[in-house]
Amino acid sequence: MKRNMMMIAIAVAALLLGTENIQAQSRVVRRADTDRRDERLIRQEDPRRSQRDRREVVVEHRRPVIKVVDNEVIRAFDRERFDSDRLKMADMIFSTGGYMTVEQITRVSEIFDYDNNRIKFLKKAYYNCVDRYNFYRVLGTLEYSSSREKIIKYVMDNPIDDILYDEPVRKITNAEMNAIIKSLKNESFDSTRGKLARMIVRGNLFTSRQIADMAKTFTFDSNRYEFLLYAFDSCVDQQNYVVAANTLEFSTNRNDLMRKISRRP
Repeated sequence: MKRNMMMIAIAVAALLLGTENIQAQSRVVRRADTDRRDERLIRQEDPRRSQRDRREVVVEHRRPVIKVVDNEVIRAFDRERFDSDRLKMADMIFSTGGYMTVEQITRVSEIFDYDNNRIKFLKKAYYNCVDRYNFYRVLGTLEYSSSREKIIKYVMDNPIDDILYDEPVRKITNAEMNAIIKSLKNESFDSTRGKLARMIVRGNLFTSRQIADMAKTFTFDSNRYEFLLYAFDSCVDQQNYVVAANTLEFSTNRNDLMRKISRRP
């Protein structure tokens, strides 16, 4: 009797153990099926996700709307009696998005009574000038060389990426060179002439012949040498830079210039 009871207990235990194994196998199968299904979903989603991730974000750089003031606005400056009122008018124009050409800025600057107020106006106008590459022309309105040096220093210390044009740098035409040479010759000292020349060549492109013409306006060979070394990066035909280097009177300066240019990376 006891033996029969023991056999029955063993059979029941085996039955329970088998059922548990079957359930465990069923869970494993279901988990595997779920994993395969998730894997298929991942494989199906990945191409789209990767394509989306690889998609380049295109940022549209819109050119600003340039609102150049009317010439009537320029004449309005002349109707003001005091420089202080003219500066207030300039503040209003520029703060509301008004732009001026170099010609207009020059006309307004000539209306001011004192150089210190011209400097204040020109600093304001620099940021709202549509043809900033010609900004050197406004320097002719300043009476003193020290005033011109202040504007040159301000422009050199505050470079602006020109977003008004498709290209931030431009080639200077032969016609424009006449105005540049005249401006350089009007300076009495090489120190101011050198600063002005650096201001002009930065952001523009010149031929070696044009750079040579600019170098000839310098009085001293040492100042001419410093300018030529600075202007090399703005030369469009650097293979012809010997033309500019030949404006140097002393062979030591020529050799030193060519040696430094040759060692540039």
